[in-house]
Amino acid sequence: MLTVRQAVFTVVAPIPHSGLAALREAVATIRHDPAGNELLPFGRFDIVHFASLILAEDLEPSPLLILELNADGTAPSCLAALLAGAGPGLDALFASSEGYPGHADLPAAKAWLEQHIVRPGAYHIGATGRTHDRIRDETRLHEAIQAFLDAEEKAGRLVGVTPATLRAGVQDFVRGDPSLAWARTSPPRQTSVARAMHWARFVGAIVAVLVLLPILLPVLFVAVVLLRLKERTDKVQVGQPDDAHVRRLQDEEDFAAQNHLSSVIPIKPGVLRMVVLRGVLLAINLVARVLAVNGRLGDIPSIHFAHWSMINDNRHLLFVSNFDGSWESYLGDFIDKASYGLTAVWSNTVDFPRTRFLAFDGAADGPRFRAWARAKQCSTNAWYTAYPAATMATIDNNTSIREGLFATLDGEGTAAWLARL
Repeated sequence: MLTVRQAVFTVVAPIPHSGLAALREAVATIRHDPAGNELLPFGRFDIVHFASLILAEDLEPSPLLILELNADGTAPSCLAALLAGAGPGLDALFASSEGYPGHADLPAAKAWLEQHIVRPGAYHIGATGRTHDRIRDETRLHEAIQAFLDAEEKAGRLVGVTPATLRAGVQDFVRGDPSLAWARTSPPRQTSVARAMHWARFVGAIVAVLVLLPILLPVLFVAVVLLRLKERTDKVQVGQPDDAHVRRLQDEEDFAAQNHLSSVIPIKPGVLRMVVLRGVLLAINLVARVLAVNGRLGDIPSIHFAHWSMINDNRHLLFVSNFDGSWESYLGDFIDKASYGLTAVWSNTVDFPRTRFLAFDGAADGPRFRAWARAKQCSTNAWYTAYPAATMATIDNNTSIREGLFATLDGEGTAAWLARL
């Protein structure tokens, strides 16, 4: 059995200016109640973890509607579920986009939406292998155990109880509750087959680079020289972002344990920048599939789903992220723990802080990076989270509780497991 499939993707569609007024109205309806609105009630789909709508109105040659989806299954199966359960809502969003047939013709509508899928160049999934339902079930398991222990403590039955006896009592409680029968086993977050496949791709890429290195070295030398020339002369942002723009963004933040960040940034012109950006995204994606599978992206523990994609005929770089905590703490993590990788990506977009050799300086210049990130951030017109109170740390802890519940543990392991409760 392979690990659970999870789809991280966007549907990106050009919108004529004549369709913007109706589209804004539809998006506003969804924004008011993302989980239960009458058009696209994301909360009715037990496969969707996070979703957003971004209306990029200032792009050329036309505005774009960006539907971000992070869901269980495949991208086509997710779109099929949305069409079946909220076809009129998708019609309201895409009706003015050229060629959209409407949900009444389901096969044609599904084909049209699939044609407008943009898959990420690099992505991260924090809760690898955890479905929407599994995350909610493991939250319920933790809450049930806490309620059991609170009742035991109130009855005075925990005085002098050893860790092993206490754990055995929790096990008996779970065994005795038919609604928690599923918790007696714990599927792997990622199977050995899935890990082997990702490692094979990673090692294969390294081998390919080593084999081609004699050919690549002269090309890389020329590329580095040209890159340094561009880095010395590229325009960089000067000053702070517009105050009104920052206030609009702040008004959208801090309504849940998580926040959403989105940006649509022009890519610097030229073949060199395009090749470098594609190469960096490929490298990050290969590394993320083998090293970022335990709830962390590098040393950043707060990201649920995030991805970079090239959109608008590869003229713009889209970044969307669903993360824990505030914008300030998130950017602080970027600067302190992931500046090299972020600089290697975003140095290929306009106005980024001055960079050396692709990955140095740039995001490490905290004040300038924060100013640039705010200036380039765009409003998220509607955003949905399936579990607004759950942080990545909470989700991982709940999974660990389930994994250790009936596992064979020594005394130290038992104490560590009980500390999770």
